[in-house]
Amino acid sequence: MEAIKAVPNLAVALITLSAGWIVGNRLTARWDEHKKRRELDLQALGAFYAVYGQFFALWKLWSGAPSSLPDHDEFRRTMLERTAAAEGELESLLVRLAGEHNLSARDRVLLGCFRQGFQSLRLCVKANKPLQSQIYRPGTEDLVTVRWDGSEAPPYIAFKALSGHVADLLAKGSAGTKPERAFEALREITHTRLSRVWVNETFDILQVHHPEWPPPEHAC
Repeated sequence: MEAIKAVPNLAVALITLSAGWIVGNRLTARWDEHKKRRELDLQALGAFYAVYGQFFALWKLWSGAPSSLPDHDEFRRTMLERTAAAEGELESLLVRLAGEHNLSARDRVLLGCFRQGFQSLRLCVKANKPLQSQIYRPGTEDLVTVRWDGSEAPPYIAFKALSGHVADLLAKGSAGTKPERAFEALREITHTRLSRVWVNETFDILQVHHPEWPPPEHAC
């Protein structure tokens, strides 16, 4: 009789232990997944810092080059290869952001702006020109060429503001998103419509006020 009476208690104990084991395993699995995702996020953030450093280093190398180089110059060819490689690394980070983050419409525009600013260097090396950007004067379709000729140059200020935003997105961590949403995000980020307006869009969205922007009408 005592043994029979102990059966319910034993069953309750076994059920409790089993439930605890299942819940514990699930929590452990979730925690391990969280840690792994966080490690990957930190790696992506480190990769972004590295690619930003590459951009800055390549810019300084190019700004120290002679004003005119022949098309087949070895230094210019190497610069084209290195800027293209840096762009490739950035593109991989943009794919990661589009695929693993629920990006808002604002985030997508800013990431697209950063991509356009980053491309400026390769395009200038290809054209054998100092680092500059061709931007529409706000509210018009009048193109103005603006040099990245100092720490307060409007394109460089916009680029730095964008860099902070991209780093913040990566630091927040990823949560995953649906493939369809990732495709739409990447499609918007890589669209060329921002190529002539990325500085304007950055200043407007991030509310950056610059004393030299918009440029005067006589600027060219």
